Amino acid sequence: MNRIIASVGRNGTNHSADVVLIQKLLNAQEIPGETPPLKVDGKIGNKTISRIESFQKKVLKMGHPDGHIDPDGLTFKKLANSTTRLNLKSADIFSFSTKGIDLLKSIEKLATTPYDDQTGKDIAIWVEGATIGYGHLISNAEWSEYKDGITQDEAIHLFNDDLVPYVNTIKEKVTANITQNEFDAMVILAFNIGRRAFSNSSVLKMVNNPSVRTSYINLEDAWKAWNKSQGVVNRGLINRRQAEWDMYSKGIYQEW
Repeated sequence: MNRIIASVGRNGTNHSADVVLIQKLLNAQEIPGETPPLKVDGKIGNKTISRIESFQKKVLKMGHPDGHIDPDGLTFKKLANSTTRLNLKSADIFSFSTKGIDLLKSIEKLATTPYDDQTGKDIAIWVEGATIGYGHLISNAEWSEYKDGITQDEAIHLFNDDLVPYVNTIKEKVTANITQNEFDAMVILAFNIGRRAFSNSSVLKMVNNPSVRTSYINLEDAWKAWNKSQGVVNRGLINRRQAEWDMYSKGIYQEW
């Protein structure tokens, strides 16, 4: 997780937002004997403390559970570990991580003047692949707004706005339990191939149901099949897909 919580528990400061985060994390865990989800209300009542103690005892195997969560302690680290698989429907806590954002920005690279995404060349008139900022495709209707270029601050603002629907698409479409790095990789894939393409992809089908039959051997094969630009295999896309797959499968955040 990217944010640092205050101590939560019997003797903690118990800020409402921090308690909400802990309640959602607890609801996302499989704790033997604990089936009803906690009410996510931001209040550190007896039920929440009891669930913390149950997690400590049954999952962490602590001999003396204390019902307390410290941001630097074992309980929070295990609850919020990036390798913990969480369900997006039961734990609305995922956001695109700082590492994911930084990598995507480095991949897309900043352009303060319009260029053709297909050729990489600057343009003075609108073309179908007109792009600016961090990979923002300029529609014909937007051309007058962007034809003279933008500032870096405007590019960052545009990038942040562009990200929202892609992040929401992953949250809405993925039903499997996933890790933070898997979430980030899917956001970056969708950002490149488009929300509709991702939503209809074999990648999504196989993430949600690994046993589903598709025309691909496995998820990696389905992921790397998105390697064509205008119907032609593209070396840059091959490299991009490999970098995304390394993020998804190994947690490696690295540009090629």
